[in-house]
Amino acid sequence: MMKFVADSEGILRVTGLERLSVSNCADFKMLLQLYLNESIQIVELDCTGLRFIDSDGLGTLITIQKKLAARSGKVRLQNTLPVVRQLLHLLRLDEIFELTP
Repeated sequence: MMKFVADSEGILRVTGLERLSVSNCADFKMLLQLYLNESIQIVELDCTGLRFIDSDGLGTLITIQKKLAARSGKVRLQNTLPVVRQLLHLLRLDEIFELTP
């Protein structure tokens, strides 16, 4: 189950994400919009349980990155599994997202 927590430092932390695909992107975006206000500069996704991401999921992350970049913000992906990290690297998306161990 996805959980969204915004802090006073402008970081929105998302946990509990197991898939990011056509099956849940609409729900993810809807929930994200509830928390994404002007004070949020960083969306930090804990990818510990993220085992599957498809083109819709990647498109969603890129859309979020573009919105945040317009206000000098960013998307930070934490604890990505090797398979997800490799996909991001192959698509050169590791150049636009901040990847942290």
